Amino acid sequence: MKTKDRKHQIIFIGFVITIFLFICVLVNQWIAIRETGKVDKQGKTNLTSTENVNTKNEIQNENKISNNENPTQDTTANQTEESMLTTYKGYPVIAKLEIPKINLETYVIAEYSNQALGVSVTKFYGGNPNEVGNFCIAGHNYVTKNMFHDLKKLDVSDTFTLIDTNNNKGIYQIYLVETVEPDETQCLSQKTDGRIEVTLITCTTDSSKRIIVKAVKI
Repeated sequence: MKTKDRKHQIIFIGFVITIFLFICVLVNQWIAIRETGKVDKQGKTNLTSTENVNTKNEIQNENKISNNENPTQDTTANQTEESMLTTYKGYPVIAKLEIPKINLETYVIAEYSNQALGVSVTKFYGGNPNEVGNFCIAGHNYVTKNMFHDLKKLDVSDTFTLIDTNNNKGIYQIYLVETVEPDETQCLSQKTDGRIEVTLITCTTDSSKRIIVKAVKI
């Protein structure tokens, strides 16, 4: 009887620990998402509404690339009629990524950090955009308009655009979509045989693996 009771006790403790760890993961994801949300006038955080993620000024600044409006005074963005944003929410910008299939338009922050990654997608590894090599972009799997939540919906042969700070526009075609373990880093390789490539990286919904999307300039 003692042995049987001990087994039951061990199973119960294991179950409690599993539930605790699962709750911790959910709480961490909730905290991270909350940091990217905007608090409205009533003090409520809106995480899924694209209208409340950015202020009207930020939305207008993002649209200037496509409609060439006259620049307005904005302490977070230096922009001329001929160029794109050079900063986004205080962070230097290195490119703008546009993926029509998933209705994504997002600024790529120039330097990776946990803080920057909570604001937008960021350069993770590699050289400069639209140059020979493998320009790697990382982003959270958040349900916000400028993150990589819908990256999993992309397929081979889909295309997207990368605009650098010199307003050079590169069109890329996807040739690989895969899910890998977190310690698999071959997707970051700079051996491209002279090609200009882009790699998009995000995590799966449970954060256990990584979704990798690789594309080549056409």
